[in-house]
Amino acid sequence: MLEPMPPDNEVERQRDLEQLHILDTPADPQIDALLRIAQRLFGTRTVLVTLIDGDRQWFKGRRGMSLSETPRRLSFCGHAIHHEAIMEVQDALQDPRFCDNPLVQGEPHIRFYAGIPLHGPAGHRIGTFCLIDGSPRQLSEDERQSMRDFARLIDGVFNALLLYRNLQKNLLGLQRELSDARRRALLDPLTQLWNREGLQQMLSSYVRRAQREQLLVGFIYADMDHFKRINDELGHGVGDQVLVEAGQRLIAAVRPQDLAIRLGGEELGVLALVRNHDQLAVIAERIRNAIRADKVVVDEHRLDVTISLGTAVMRADDVDQGVELIDVADQALYAAKQAGRDRVVRG
Repeated sequence: MLEPMPPDNEVERQRDLEQLHILDTPADPQIDALLRIAQRLFGTRTVLVTLIDGDRQWFKGRRGMSLSETPRRLSFCGHAIHHEAIMEVQDALQDPRFCDNPLVQGEPHIRFYAGIPLHGPAGHRIGTFCLIDGSPRQLSEDERQSMRDFARLIDGVFNALLLYRNLQKNLLGLQRELSDARRRALLDPLTQLWNREGLQQMLSSYVRRAQREQLLVGFIYADMDHFKRINDELGHGVGDQVLVEAGQRLIAAVRPQDLAIRLGGEELGVLALVRNHDQLAVIAERIRNAIRADKVVVDEHRLDVTISLGTAVMRADDVDQGVELIDVADQALYAAKQAGRDRVVRG
């Protein structure tokens, strides 16, 4: 077996990867959607978005793979990042570099591999978009072009995630500029989301912007499913950590301009300006998927967590203090709970 050597620019490459701040983060719905399409298009058993990090390759996105990472020394992708071109291994058992690789001889029994590099913000090759199958095969020229297209799309997602993170940092910077007393009054101390008072303070500026830009004012009312059971069985300390993680996932799922709120207890909310109710429902579904995507790990506990959400929209001129808007979303949330939880219902 030929182990992959680090590229000559390994230090710069690793720094470029770390600038994205996506290692060991929850699954991304945009990347997962691309991988579902890729799996249908290419017909391979496995499609992956891999990141080469130190002595491991970690999977930011995966379809048809139970592992979350593998050692770099065993990785095919560690070889693929040495060149811009697609690396294709039509039959790993016939390739002297890989024929005795444990990933070929044992699970997941790789026979076919094709990988194309993905890039960090500075342009270094930080990982791959790759296809894996248990039978030998050969890419057509159309499939090669499709791989290049998918790689460009995934690079675009990486850039969008970095832009979003920078916008969030700017927003946090603005929040820090608030006086300590004002900040304590407007932010929830546990999750650092806006609280109800913060919502009321910000509502008027959102309404004015909606009037200027002819947008609708939308509200998402969300409630963690079976949260009382977590508190009762595992304690409020575990429940608090679940809320903190849920708040972080909510922030990651909404847009930079949306207002993420802890309304109280296990109730969360989002104030958003949208073109129509469909757009608000898409945001709510992103939140639902982000909450349920990965287990929440607290100490020795690995918890499956879901959330129910209700949505409502209003013309800016009808919002007033937001009471009716929030009430309609709350009623939709109640309907989501009654319908079985872990779903979005429109009000």
